[in-house]
Amino acid sequence: MKENKIKTFEMFAGYGGASFALKKAGIDFECVGYSEIDKYAVQCYEQNHLYKKSVNGRYENTLHCKNYGDATLIDPHEIPDFDLLTGGFPCQAFSVAGKGLGELDTRGTLFNDIIRIAEVKQPKYMLLENVKGLTNKRHKETFEKILSELNRIGYYVKWKVLNTKEYGIPQNRERVFFVCFKSPIAKWDFEFPEKEGLNIFLKDILEAEVENKYFLKPERVQKLLLNINPLKGKNNIHGCITEAIGRSGSSSEFKQSLKKVNESIIKINSPNHSSQRVYSSEGISPTISAGNRGGGKEPCKILQIKNATKKGYLEAYAGDGINLEQPNSKTRRGRVQPSTTATLQCDDARGVVIDISQMRREGKPSLYDGISPTLDTMQGGWRQPCILDDTQGFDGVRTYKECPTIRAGRSGLKVDTGLTIRKLTPTECFRLMGFLDDSINLEGLSNTQRYKLAGNGWDINLVSKIFKRMFRGE
Repeated sequence: MKENKIKTFEMFAGYGGASFALKKAGIDFECVGYSEIDKYAVQCYEQNHLYKKSVNGRYENTLHCKNYGDATLIDPHEIPDFDLLTGGFPCQAFSVAGKGLGELDTRGTLFNDIIRIAEVKQPKYMLLENVKGLTNKRHKETFEKILSELNRIGYYVKWKVLNTKEYGIPQNRERVFFVCFKSPIAKWDFEFPEKEGLNIFLKDILEAEVENKYFLKPERVQKLLLNINPLKGKNNIHGCITEAIGRSGSSSEFKQSLKKVNESIIKINSPNHSSQRVYSSEGISPTISAGNRGGGKEPCKILQIKNATKKGYLEAYAGDGINLEQPNSKTRRGRVQPSTTATLQCDDARGVVIDISQMRREGKPSLYDGISPTLDTMQGGWRQPCILDDTQGFDGVRTYKECPTIRAGRSGLKVDTGLTIRKLTPTECFRLMGFLDDSINLEGLSNTQRYKLAGNGWDINLVSKIFKRMFRGE
């Protein structure tokens, strides 16, 4: 690295993803200014990059880096000269999750302020980012205009859509990056980082202890899971099937019930589970299968999640990410992301499948002790253990919240705490943005604001890899 620091100017800075990524990449830099209008993002930026906590507990300014505020009001001549301009210009106008208005949305025109400032200041480098939707056919004219404008003011550009999960972090986050150079030699020498396999999965970044408030309420869980109840209207309690009724088949109620049970059986679409069936009157029965996801012989538990795009169900295992129902959206709910999470949103937390058997407090008997733990409500979240019964005379597994009558011939009862779903915590969301060491200071910010910051931010792990390629020769 050369002796002189790289001077940076961060537009639409958020929590300062560019600064975090430069630090992670080991690149010596100095921020001459940034632009951000969200007061909570400004608070997060300042306490992470500009201020340090003094002995009296107050934050004191250690760097003189000005917030220039609203990008549309910035006078480029007032900004000190800098080498690198970064900007994740607002992407809602091009997002498939939004209305996709493009330049018809005023937020879609803020790119013009990047051009306006860069044309005057002429930094050596720029790194710009947006959602993958910007590259769709619907926004073809806008995308070509962006490239032509960058060329017009003297920049050579390489762009590519990169997915966070292909660079070491288990989040399915696709973004288009524009790497811009004043020198054509640097442009042709630059290559985006190569894809790499995941060594860290969603289960690896989960917090060990999580508050009850992050667990979904039963009614929300039911919307995502199988909800099969052959005796609806009977308080979710199956009528007693006696030995005589089972033998003679003379009860019309039993015949009708059995018919509905058979109609409710769901086949699992997987080679490892082709002979398995599951039935649950409670709607949250884990299936004990003959093999695990990797094709092994150890038993595993599965949740059947309603498919968000097609009829049927998807298999979810412990550690899989789940798209939760969004209050103002009819899309995305129910999609399963194996070992990763879906793209983090700014307005809510993603979900994850949790193996409840791993959450038992120390001192509670193991599932394999042959002793049933106390069946309780666990303060919500459907984390109570359940009783599995595979001796009901049909091909399947029945789940009870209360232990059924113990009788002769009923030898298939076993305790299983099963699986449930909870939201990701803010800490976990920031780990999915590359902060695996929890190095970001989120003090004084509500959970709502933390989720918003994470959803709008940069994956500092991926961006640090891009910076290393950009400044390889510096």
